[in-house]
Amino acid sequence: MPVSAAARCLVWLLGGAAVLGSVGRAAPLPLQDEAQLLQQLRSLGVAVQLGGVCGGPGQLATYNMGANRLCLGDALEAEPQERSKVLHHEIVHVVQDCLDGLESPTSRSLLDGLRRAGTLSERQLNGFFLQHLRDQGNLRHVVATTAPLPQDSRQREVEAYALQADPALVQHLLRESCARP
Repeated sequence: MPVSAAARCLVWLLGGAAVLGSVGRAAPLPLQDEAQLLQQLRSLGVAVQLGGVCGGPGQLATYNMGANRLCLGDALEAEPQERSKVLHHEIVHVVQDCLDGLESPTSRSLLDGLRRAGTLSERQLNGFFLQHLRDQGNLRHVVATTAPLPQDSRQREVEAYALQADPALVQHLLRESCARP
């Protein structure tokens, strides 16, 4: 299977950061406002629900792969900083979905996509996500909350938690990985 443009983009972005130890030091990309991001998701075929209840008790937002449905719950209305972080967390899941084909009922972790590209070592790949979690100070929380999940689901959640605080990177991955032909 040839390496896709999305995989090359991931390798370039993640590889440069992991190899050079420059996590969080990439040149900032222009950030889109929330309305533009939501419109971009809709243009990809993602149904966006604003408000209401999303998922189970205590969940602020959800992305349902297969159904391509993103929900941002009522609890986020009063917390713009948290809302942005949660939105970018869910967008990572959209990117993961795009890596396996948005029309597909499955998704692929960023790690799996990068493994298939074969450019980076396992240590470099894991180190990239680990460093992002450490930078946010949420490593222990993420380990505890993802522990009961199956390994593939756990990996996707770890990636989303790791990248949620880097809107520029997440938005770039969305543009490159989910571009319509």
